[in-house]
Amino acid sequence: MPTTDRTPAHSQPAVPARSGRAPLARSERVAMTISDGLDALVRAAGSTGELLASMGDNDRALPVPGLAWTVAETAAHLVALLRQSAAFASGARDGAAERAALRQPGAAARMALGNARDLERFDERRIPVLRPLLASAVDEYATAINGRRDGGLIETLLGQETPEAMTAALVGEQLVHGFDLARAVGRRWSIDPSAARLMLAGTAPLLAHFVDDEAIRHVSARIEVRIVRGARFTLVLERGRAAVEPGGGRCDCWIRAQPVPWLLTGFGRVNRWLPLLRGQILAGGRRPWIAARLPSYLTSI
Repeated sequence: MPTTDRTPAHSQPAVPARSGRAPLARSERVAMTISDGLDALVRAAGSTGELLASMGDNDRALPVPGLAWTVAETAAHLVALLRQSAAFASGARDGAAERAALRQPGAAARMALGNARDLERFDERRIPVLRPLLASAVDEYATAINGRRDGGLIETLLGQETPEAMTAALVGEQLVHGFDLARAVGRRWSIDPSAARLMLAGTAPLLAHFVDDEAIRHVSARIEVRIVRGARFTLVLERGRAAVEPGGGRCDCWIRAQPVPWLLTGFGRVNRWLPLLRGQILAGGRRPWIAARLPSYLTSI
């Protein structure tokens, strides 16, 4: 998985934003309902809000480990991204036009630049103010998503996303950036495995967007990811092209992973060897060594 956040994450395939991305049938893409996703988003953002409530405004300048942002900037990003997503979902902003205007060749670079611009435009950095703004941004997003009657694809900086995938990715933002914020201020942070499973299932259709075409130019492999008590899908790499298919078919390598370690490892928040040593992530198949190479095939932000 990409060592990224949707500064994405955004975490996995949809209708392609660039060449080489084969779309999946809608029935194969949807692994969660909008209702499930919004419930998980409300809970995850509520936990983030509680964490922000435990901080003083003097914490806002603290650096966040592994990011170029401070605590306040990370919290502000969560608000800005929810507002951005709501605007794309409602049609208040034209994701396709903004995507074209950025003129970035890859999804990761395009999203990084777009999110950085949104964060610059949203200049609130006071922690006591950001907490209620986060809650209202969740409500704004839920209203926009629920107001979409056709359930069609949404134009975003990444490309075209289903409402389910977009919502799942926003859940991941709360889970991972909550982890970041907690580390920055020395607090404990617990990720609900069911929320991680939902996020990984819902965002599975986005993973192909974050495959580095050059890195897989000479690679041909089918990697099946099996989340414990969760989603199963296959990342197909075929000499510069990538797609995601349902699991259960032929594969060269399989990866069986506990949801939370896979989430944090995929986003680069923990050393990728630790879950392997602890037996939380296992690999097998006729070419098991491909699992160790997977991070080198993915782009990051």
